[in-house]
Amino acid sequence: MALVASVDYTARRIYLSAASAASGSTLDTLAVYREVLALRKSTPAQRRFTPIISAAGNAPKITGSTYTAAAARLLRGCRLVPFNGSHTLTLVRDTYTDDGFANADCFDLAPLSVGVEINIVVDFAKYEIREVATGAGPTAEEIAEATLAKMAAAPPPVNVAKVNNYTISGSGTEIDPWGP
Repeated sequence: MALVASVDYTARRIYLSAASAASGSTLDTLAVYREVLALRKSTPAQRRFTPIISAAGNAPKITGSTYTAAAARLLRGCRLVPFNGSHTLTLVRDTYTDDGFANADCFDLAPLSVGVEINIVVDFAKYEIREVATGAGPTAEEIAEATLAKMAAAPPPVNVAKVNNYTISGSGTEIDPWGP
């Protein structure tokens, strides 16, 4: 099923086919990337243009401190143009642009006919890999020491005489263990 009807490198638009608008179908922009790549390989006229879509994973996202799962990236102002007919388009892959847009905002609806309604649904696990600077935090040993020091300074109020409505006897030593 061809998802790409045509690619206009001059206008930086990827036009989606009628197959992308079929009832119950989903749009995986990684598949769009693969089709555009295949068109570039098979069509000599398209090879003279700079690519306008790429795909990657664990790539820097919009802010530079977040990273993507497998995603499609539209380059140099490229936008996707849905099929020119009213339909719901379900996007199942993280898609973003190199100029700061993501997912539904990656679509250009301006070329569509008047009255055409496109409902873009984003339906994928929205997660990203974030890089968090933690600096030189405390070690596990330092945390354990601090916890024990706090407990020794102010023991929590616990009643060891009764646990689960049982009377506890003994002092808790090897010679006199606790027990009911």
